[in-house]
Amino acid sequence: MNAVNTLFVISTIMVPLILISLNYESIDNFYNIAQPLNDFVLDDWISSNYPDRFQEIKQLDDSTCFVTPTNNQYCYKKPNGGDDFKFTHPIGDNGISGELHLEPLHNITGYWTMKEITLITQDTAMITFSDNSEKYPKKTLDRWHMTEFEFTKTVEKYDTFVAFCTNNGKNLEVMQYLGIITIDEIDYVATWHIGAASENPVTCKYPEIIESSFGHDFGI
Repeated sequence: MNAVNTLFVISTIMVPLILISLNYESIDNFYNIAQPLNDFVLDDWISSNYPDRFQEIKQLDDSTCFVTPTNNQYCYKKPNGGDDFKFTHPIGDNGISGELHLEPLHNITGYWTMKEITLITQDTAMITFSDNSEKYPKKTLDRWHMTEFEFTKTVEKYDTFVAFCTNNGKNLEVMQYLGIITIDEIDYVATWHIGAASENPVTCKYPEIIESSFGHDFGI
């Protein structure tokens, strides 16, 4: 058998094996990561404990409201904190409540798996996701099932994604990017997060868990 024929035989064997390997990983990620994300339910403890909370916040003179692409309205009180960091707690007409973080443009540090946030436009940013091992102790990273990883993603206002998973894949922290919010003439990058849970666990595999979560709105 000459060299050309040998290369042809090898290629006819190796190429299908490579394709099978790639397809297997894609299928595995779909069934163990992407599909289980559909079963997660956001924490709505506010609605059961404080059923009038949304209207109370909405009617405040200094409250701010926004509507997400799923047509849910959220309102929050004027944020607390100093110029270097502010926070508040949006609550929706659907009973969902989370925590809003605001970081000024001169001090965007990101948190959890968001290692770095770089603004592109008013509503668009480039986020570098990482295990952030220097920010958090090993005990915390172990609780999040964290492994070493890093990737970059361009996000638009209202893009929703998973920050991390815990409890063997039964709990997630879901985040939404809100772009720039101006308070007292200072511009802040805004992200907010909400807990979610499911009895059908997801595989806590990084960065796949974060990558697969884009495109899921989780009902936010």
